[in-house]
Amino acid sequence: MRILKYIIVLSMAVSNISCRQSDSETKILRIAYVMSAGGASHEGAVKLAELVEERSEGKIKARLYPNGQLGSERDIVEGLKLRASDIVIVGASMIGWCAPQYAFMEFPFLFRDYCHMDETLYGKIGHEIEDYIYRKNGIRILSYFHRGPRYLTTTDKAIHSPSELKGMKLRVPEQPIYIDAWSVYGASPTPVSFVDMFMALKQGVVDGQENPLEVIYTNHLYETQRYIMNTEHMFGFYIVAVGRNFYEKFTPEEQELLHRALKEATDYQNSLVDQYEQFYKKYFIEHGVEFVNVDREAFERLTYERLLPMYEDKFAPEIMDNIMSDN
Repeated sequence: MRILKYIIVLSMAVSNISCRQSDSETKILRIAYVMSAGGASHEGAVKLAELVEERSEGKIKARLYPNGQLGSERDIVEGLKLRASDIVIVGASMIGWCAPQYAFMEFPFLFRDYCHMDETLYGKIGHEIEDYIYRKNGIRILSYFHRGPRYLTTTDKAIHSPSELKGMKLRVPEQPIYIDAWSVYGASPTPVSFVDMFMALKQGVVDGQENPLEVIYTNHLYETQRYIMNTEHMFGFYIVAVGRNFYEKFTPEEQELLHRALKEATDYQNSLVDQYEQFYKKYFIEHGVEFVNVDREAFERLTYERLLPMYEDKFAPEIMDNIMSDN
């Protein structure tokens, strides 16, 4: 299956190279992501496409590849290097893949709110991460889309405290920090790829998962999940990134146009997040899902007393201290 995906990606790369037309011809901007329609992130991509086509007077046409059409998030990140896409919108796990020493950006209870998160991402620490990833991987981070907070969900058991997670098989992303965190909280973390998550939940391979409400809604996870715990354990973000092909394919003037359009699309997407959060909650309740309050202090205590010491030698400690001191 993975070989087939790379054959497809490579064939698209060849097609992409053949599309290097003169400035007077239409250029295609390929935007890839695994999220489905029906959420703020997809609307942000749609807004970006509309703005680019409008501002370029049709000289740049955008093609959207949502819902994992070009593969998993790892696949589409690799696709940037293979020129299979021009822009990707992916989760923060990309930082852990490309720069493991900065994977703390997905540390639970790291950010207190979106303002604190933006100050970090668009500040000195964020620039340091962006520069490292570009030097080592040739991938340039351009912007960040807000995501709703992450929630724990379960199939048939309400969770009020970490002690009730014992023995529960929990789907987590394929990142050490997620595995370690939920192990510390008492669950049995089971890495499952994003595209396989729904069936894993439906078939009982895992008993629950954790994600923002948008993911639970757009991927119909609420059809398999009876409880949503109000953990809000992570204020996350989507990364909007390009590869070196972006700078080869588009002229400096076109790049500037795209950057301005992305800034506007990012502001638009972020403005939708709170609206969507309220819609999702109402929708889930109407469909029989129960929201459960949890002992957040117990989760936070385990995070700082047991999880953080596990990573003191893996992360740049002064950076972690700087972020957490602002909390």
